[in-house]
Amino acid sequence: MRRDIWIFLFALGIILFGWPLMSIFRYGLSKYLFLAWIIFIALIFIATIYKSDRNNGG
Repeated sequence: MRRDIWIFLFALGIILFGWPLMSIFRYGLSKYLFLAWIIFIALIFIATIYKSDRNNGG
């Protein structure tokens, strides 16, 4: 798999968990962090499944 998806996920993580965006959700920060973390883990999971499927010829 190309490195593009990993670079994208890294940049997305920097944006999601950076101070400017988290300061918007000052009062609902715990809910925001929980949802952002779940979404981020799901995207990494999908990227690894896609990588293993392409390596197996599927």
